[in-house]
Amino acid sequence: MTQGEGGFTRVTFRAVTDGKTEATLRVENKESTWSLDVRDGIVVEGGVNFSGWKAIHISVCVLLGVLVVLFANALVRLWRASWYGYTMVACGGALLYCLFQFALFLTLLLRGSTIDFSDLVSQLVYAADWFVMLTFLPMGLLSLLVSASNISLIRHEGLRPVNLLGIAVSLTWAAANIFFFTRAGTAYAYLAPYKAAYVFDTLVATAITYGECLLLATILCAWLASRHVPDHGADYLIVLGCGLREDGTPSPLLAGRVDRALAFDEARVAAGDAPTTFVPSGGQGPDEVVSEAEGMAGYLVAHGVPRERIALEGRSATTRENMAFSREVIERHAGCDASELSVAFSTTNYHVFRGYVSAHEAGMRVEGMGSRTRAYFWPNAFLREFAGLLAAQWKTILQVYLILAAIYGVVAYAHTLM
Repeated sequence: MTQGEGGFTRVTFRAVTDGKTEATLRVENKESTWSLDVRDGIVVEGGVNFSGWKAIHISVCVLLGVLVVLFANALVRLWRASWYGYTMVACGGALLYCLFQFALFLTLLLRGSTIDFSDLVSQLVYAADWFVMLTFLPMGLLSLLVSASNISLIRHEGLRPVNLLGIAVSLTWAAANIFFFTRAGTAYAYLAPYKAAYVFDTLVATAITYGECLLLATILCAWLASRHVPDHGADYLIVLGCGLREDGTPSPLLAGRVDRALAFDEARVAAGDAPTTFVPSGGQGPDEVVSEAEGMAGYLVAHGVPRERIALEGRSATTRENMAFSREVIERHAGCDASELSVAFSTTNYHVFRGYVSAHEAGMRVEGMGSRTRAYFWPNAFLREFAGLLAAQWKTILQVYLILAAIYGVVAYAHTLM
């Protein structure tokens, strides 16, 4: 045993005879154990190495490549069908997760960087670690942007729990990464058994990777939803409410939603489609003189829309109720099921994704469009959708993570035995 540069210790084994054995090195109350296999006078680290490990490496690349193609195809199909929602987020997150690992193992294969089966298992265990390290800078910048956005949002709209989502997520992410990057120097690393600590580290890295993939997928899907514009006109166009002025007229944010609906209808009529029936949707708040639906209806009439082309929905208080109650109004007004009609909705761009999710929950197929708003709304809106995903799909998310944890935990433990 010799001391190398940078404080590293080099341990050299000399083969005496062929066979298998274990070697244990204790340094400052920490133990390292090697399983050694001597073949033809040559020491091989890890007694489970065998000549077919390259075939396993190729198989891993093929499996990951197939998963990438499948998830990418599903994501494109959902995008083309305008089916924005948590299913699309799940496909996007899985695609990111598999795509990174495919790129990693394909690079290792092409470069010949993997030397044996033990090294291949090691690369699989550390795949999540690589993802966390490579995404640390962009995710850190995103956290700073979100926190700054929250501060601006609080200044404009006041201190409310929903306006602290960005800061809360950023602090959670920071705490997880601080643990990840300093875990070797924490007390548990010295107190916990080596194998348990090694497996636990792997599970933490896997959790961070899985969470980041879901967050990035949510941002991607919400952004795609906000940019969507229906190709054709609609039989009914729901306008989601969001607040009135003291005199009962739409606030600037709500007026933007109505203007977007008016502009869409005008453009589609000019292109030869039939005029739409507007469905202003929104109940009356405790500080509002009329319902949001009535306020929007007055705005529509003032802009030349006949009363007979307006069907009011004035009971809803949430986006989910907007869609559920609007479906009832549409079916009553049209005299048929909503599935037989073309339905669109207009809201603010950062709110389009939530509109799709709520419409799906109401059993209604829709196409959304968004009006522009100030930039400081966007980061918090993305995180609100992420929080909504966690709240609505927590059982599925937990089940998927437990499957990943079981796979990587077993692999990590197996690696400690090599």
